[in-house]
Amino acid sequence: MRIGIIEDHQLVRDSFKKLLELQAGWQVVIEACSVTEAKLAVNLEQPNVFIVDISMHDGENGLAFLTYLNTHFPDVKTIVASMYDYEPYVSNALKLGAQGYVSKRSASEALIDAVNAVINGGRYISEDVKFNTISPASKLSFLTPREKEALPLFAKGLNAKQVAQQLDMMPKTAHVHKTNIYNKLEVSNSFELLKIAIDSGMITLDELA
Repeated sequence: MRIGIIEDHQLVRDSFKKLLELQAGWQVVIEACSVTEAKLAVNLEQPNVFIVDISMHDGENGLAFLTYLNTHFPDVKTIVASMYDYEPYVSNALKLGAQGYVSKRSASEALIDAVNAVINGGRYISEDVKFNTISPASKLSFLTPREKEALPLFAKGLNAKQVAQQLDMMPKTAHVHKTNIYNKLEVSNSFELLKIAIDSGMITLDELA
């Protein structure tokens, strides 16, 4: 597995790299100390997972990089590892596409579990992160505009190829959107997705007739 790290403290970066590369077959292929550096690196080699810090001393912060990855490299899974382990940072990061959020205080224990969770299509938030429990309908705010377009189509039972045709995108991209939607809304099937779409007004009962 290929992993990227964006972290402006070298000691933390080195610690994460050492921890991650203890796992068989895991390799840190990108080590960046700024968003600018990370953008250049990810255009040359896309890792499977990117560990992202929010706070950067220079220029853009990690949230800007999450936006960039979600827009240009939606296949790259992202985990935030930050000292800002409370709201609204957590919700903002999830809204911008992060699949995991780990407090730096517990990163040594939680980071491996977080990587394993997101690489297998799940979501991971470490136990010490202060994350507000919200309703499924409210979680719609986590979705990107493109994911919101795709949601009612998937809720109606369309597959990735059919959604791709309707939204003029590649089937692989549509599949990534579906995975992100299911993860962010924490649903496991189209029935649960349909209920959220109806409850939120994204689909009317007349459309299902």
